[in-house]
Amino acid sequence: MRAGMIPPRRWAGSALTLFRTFGVLGGSRRAVHELRKATGRFKTEPQLDLSGSTTPPSPFVIDEEALRTAVDLSAAKARAGRVLSGEFQAYRRHWRPLPNSPEDWVRCPGSSTPWSADAPWWRVPHLDSSRGDIKDVWEPARFGWVFDLIRAYLLTGDDRYAATFQRRFHDWHTSSPPYRGPHWSCGQEVAIRAIALLYAEAHLPLDGVANEVQATLAASGERIADAIGYALSQRNNHAISEAVGLVALGCRFGNASAEASGWLDQGHRLLERLLVEQFELDGWYIQHSFTYSRLALDQCVVAERCLRSIGGRLSETAVTRVWAGADLLTTILECESGIVPNHGPNDGAFVHPITMAPYRDFRPVISAVSALWRRPIPSDVAVDAEALAWVDGEQPTVAAARRDGLRVGPSGWAFVRTGPVEVFVRAGRYMSRPGHLDPLQIDVRCGGQEVLVDPGTFAYSGQPPWNNGLASHEVHNGPQVSGRPPGIKGPRFLWYRWPSADIVESSWDGERAVVVAEADTGVRRTIVAEAAGVDVHDELLDPGATDWRVYWLLHPDSDATMVTTRPGPQPREAADDEALGWFSPNYGERVPSILLKVEGPGAGDPHILTTIRALTDGHSAET
Repeated sequence: MRAGMIPPRRWAGSALTLFRTFGVLGGSRRAVHELRKATGRFKTEPQLDLSGSTTPPSPFVIDEEALRTAVDLSAAKARAGRVLSGEFQAYRRHWRPLPNSPEDWVRCPGSSTPWSADAPWWRVPHLDSSRGDIKDVWEPARFGWVFDLIRAYLLTGDDRYAATFQRRFHDWHTSSPPYRGPHWSCGQEVAIRAIALLYAEAHLPLDGVANEVQATLAASGERIADAIGYALSQRNNHAISEAVGLVALGCRFGNASAEASGWLDQGHRLLERLLVEQFELDGWYIQHSFTYSRLALDQCVVAERCLRSIGGRLSETAVTRVWAGADLLTTILECESGIVPNHGPNDGAFVHPITMAPYRDFRPVISAVSALWRRPIPSDVAVDAEALAWVDGEQPTVAAARRDGLRVGPSGWAFVRTGPVEVFVRAGRYMSRPGHLDPLQIDVRCGGQEVLVDPGTFAYSGQPPWNNGLASHEVHNGPQVSGRPPGIKGPRFLWYRWPSADIVESSWDGERAVVVAEADTGVRRTIVAEAAGVDVHDELLDPGATDWRVYWLLHPDSDATMVTTRPGPQPREAADDEALGWFSPNYGERVPSILLKVEGPGAGDPHILTTIRALTDGHSAET
C-alpha cells in the first residue's frame, strides 16, 4: 500500500459511520449538497422581489399589559441600557461589545483576520483557527439582543431603543449582502436571525431600515429553501430550525408570492415529520442534550404561533412529541432554580429569549409550551410570567406537585427524586450519533445543589485540548476500562464507534430507588438512592481486564466532603493543558473544579464504591 493511502478497514469504518449517522436518505442529501458546493450550484443572489409587499398581521403579538405586570422595569431598562451602550449578552452569559462597524460584524472578537464578506456562503470555512471561533461571529448576528430592546421599548416608549436597532442592523446589513460571507453560511443561523427580525418588525419603528429588513427576510426564505437538504441530512436541531424558519417566513410573505407560500407548506410538512423523528415518546431528544431539546421546543413555540395566525396548527401527533419533550424537562427540573442536568452538548443556544431568567433556567420554555397547548404545570414548578406575556398565552392550569419516585425512559435514561436527593442516569443504545461519549454517566443534586456533573462543552473550535475536548469519555462520570473506549472518534462531530449501554434493572419501594445499568465495555453500575444520599457500586464484569477506573467531576460549588470512595480517590485539579477537571455551564466558559480519580483494584476485588451524602445543617451526614 502506498504511503498516505487510507487502509481499507478505515474506509469501511468511515462508510459505516456515514451510513449510521445520516441514513440512506440523509446520505444522499449530503452527497447532493457536497456536489452542489463543489460546482457552485446554489443561488448567488435573491431572485424574489417582494419590496412593497403588504405586511400581514404579525403572529408575534405580545400582551403588553401582562408584560408590565410580569417584568421588573428597572431590570428591563438595565439590560436594554447595556445594549444602548454597545454591549450584548453572548450565549445568555457573557456581556461583550456589539460589532461597531460593518467590518466588525465579520471579525471574531480579538482576531485581526476577518472572514471574507464577499465569499459565496458555501465557500466560507467554519473551522479556521486563524480567524477564531465562527460561533463568536454568529452570536451577535442571531440578534438575541433585539428582544432586550423590544421589551424596553414596549415598557417605556423610548425611541432610543428603536434607533439603536436601526443603526446596528444597518451596519450588519452593509456587512453581509445576501448569500455572501459568514452570516449566510449556515441555514440555521439565517432562520434564527429571521425570527428575531420578525419580532423587531412587529414591535419597533423601522425608520430608514424597513426595506432592508424586508429584503433580508425575503432573502432568508430563499436561502433556507435553496439548501435545506444539508440541515435535513444532519438529523438534528438544524433541520427543525430551518423548517420553522420556512414556516415563519412563509407566513410573512405567503400572500405576496406563490414561492413563499410554498415555504410555508414545505416547512410545516417537514416540521411534522421531524418532531416524530427527533423526539421519542419518553421525551428523549435525538441529540442527547437538554440544551438542544430546549432549542427544538422553543422553535416549536414559534412555529405554532405562526400557524395559528393563519388558522393552522401542529397536528396532534406532533404535539404529542412536543409535550413529551417538555414533560421530560419538567421531570428533571430543579424547582428553585429551574436548572436541569448539564447533560450532553451545551453550546449556549438560547434562540427564543422571551424572558430575563438566567440561561440555565428551563422554566420559561416549559411555561410557553404549557400556555400554548393548555398543558398543566406541577404546583412546585414556578411559571415564568414574562414568557406567557411574550406568547400572549393564558396562565396554565396547576397540577399536583411532583412526588418522589423513579422514572425510567425506554430511550435509556432514569431519574430519581427522593427527599433532597435527585439523580439522573444515562445508559442507552444510540440510534443517532452521540454528542458526548457518556455511557453510565450520572448527575447528582442534593438539596438543589449540583454535586456530580456532566462537564458540558466549552468550545467546538480551539487549540487542543479545547477543540470539543469535553466530549470524550475520559471527562465523564462513568467507569472506564483501559483499552476499551466506549466510542472511537472520527472527524469533526462523527464517531467511528458509538457507545452502548442498557438499564437492566430498576425498582422503587417508596423511599429507595435502585437502578442497575451495564455498558458494553464490560462494566456494571448499580445506583442506590435514598433521602440520605446515593451509593454507586461499580463492578468490572470481565475478570481478564484489570486496569480500570472511575472519574468523578465535582461541581465547582459542591462540598467535596460529600463524596467518599473505596478505594480512596486521587484528586486532580483542573489544568489548562488538559480537559480533566473543568465544568462548562455555558459555551465559551470553563470553570476549574476537582476531578476524583478512583482506580479499580482489579480481578481480585473488581469493585469501586462511591458514596454521596446529602448535607444536613451544613455538615456531612454520617456514612
